[in-house]
Amino acid sequence: MIAAHTPRELIFSDVTNDIGPVALAIEGALPDWLRGAFIRNGPAQYSFGPVQFRHWFDGMAFLQRFEFGEGKLEYTGRFIRSESYAAATEGRAEYQSFATPAARSFGSWLAGVTSSNITDNTNVNVARYGDASVALTEIGAPRCFDPQTLETGNLLKFADDLGTGPTTAHPVRTAGGWVNFTLKPGLRSEFAVWRLAENGSRDAIARIPSKRPAYVHSMGASRKYAILVEYPYRFDPLAMILGGKPYIENFHWGGDETLIHLVDLTGSAPPVTCAAEPFFAFHHVSAFDDRDCVVVDLVGYDDASIVSDLYLDRVRERAPVAPGLSLRRYHVPCNGQDATRETLSNTRMELPRVDVRAERPRYVYAPRVGEGDAFTDGVLQVDTSSASQRVWERPNESPGEAIFVPKPGGNETDGAVLFVAFNAREKRSALVVVDAATFEECARAWAPAMLPLGFHGQFWPNY
Repeated sequence: MIAAHTPRELIFSDVTNDIGPVALAIEGALPDWLRGAFIRNGPAQYSFGPVQFRHWFDGMAFLQRFEFGEGKLEYTGRFIRSESYAAATEGRAEYQSFATPAARSFGSWLAGVTSSNITDNTNVNVARYGDASVALTEIGAPRCFDPQTLETGNLLKFADDLGTGPTTAHPVRTAGGWVNFTLKPGLRSEFAVWRLAENGSRDAIARIPSKRPAYVHSMGASRKYAILVEYPYRFDPLAMILGGKPYIENFHWGGDETLIHLVDLTGSAPPVTCAAEPFFAFHHVSAFDDRDCVVVDLVGYDDASIVSDLYLDRVRERAPVAPGLSLRRYHVPCNGQDATRETLSNTRMELPRVDVRAERPRYVYAPRVGEGDAFTDGVLQVDTSSASQRVWERPNESPGEAIFVPKPGGNETDGAVLFVAFNAREKRSALVVVDAATFEECARAWAPAMLPLGFHGQFWPNY
């Protein structure tokens, strides 16, 4: 546990215990139609005695559940009991994680070569794969959990032979089911883009070879295409296998062109690859087909230095520089010509979300990235049609990812926006509910402890 004084230090301090279940007192009024569970995932503990994780993405996974029903709100927080978590709590650094190496010995080097010591810390996102509720990461298999109690289950085993190589914790829901990729690194590396079948197997719809694969954190999808973007932030597969470095420290910024692959979701045509200027992104926003091109919205940077800026010693001390951080739109021709860029907003933002029902989402919801002592300092609603934006903000509060929950039968602004906000002055956290139509806060519920902002979450309705 660090000596926490500044808001940044407090945000990236440790949660060390499970919490709840506990009923939360509500200030204001919850929407009477809001029924279901808001489940979030993200890192919560970075220090375990001799084991000290180095990067925000390395912290141990902590699931959070806010249960809405009949004007009541209940909170539960549980660590995922992975093998990596068990080892860390016993002071053993046995597993390679995103940016923290395993303890060095000949045995651990050999394990690194065979990939048997890759972390099973599924700390990024959650999804429902059929009947299974799963916690997701990008360098391992999904982990099942009980969506009611948050108790840890087994790793999910797919009924196929695509393996558990690097992937994304942001599978995309399409009309034909979940779409994602698995990277198979080696002398002939390839991205296998797959669709999850009802029988639990991943059916490859395209294989994209790559001599020096890129770090790909998320994907996009329109009605016709899956979109996989290779930024010029790449690695040498042989060096990764033999070098024993933690995952992200194998990647290097090259500054050459970005490749945007359009993958026909029917699998009946080969992928089309377009070039764009060098840039980097963590998160896609949305994508839609527009005559002879695909429009891809994402939050982009001019380079990949943001990855290094999120090492804990840096992000606790200062705001990331994040060069070029902006909400961007790329027009990607289906004939393979170069993509063109349009800037939708220069306001610094991250962790974007939209109304997933919309084929062409108009509104983007995202925390505003702070430039001073605060990590984030507001939540934005950006209108991509008019370029106008509204903001929720409150003194001394840093919000996490904000998700839009539609009112049943409502339109794209008829609903609620949910997020966890940390109050640095009061050193406590609250679940905040904002009316999407007015963008005014309508309710909040203070948690019994400081909560991690986490990464990503989903609202699973029970109506």
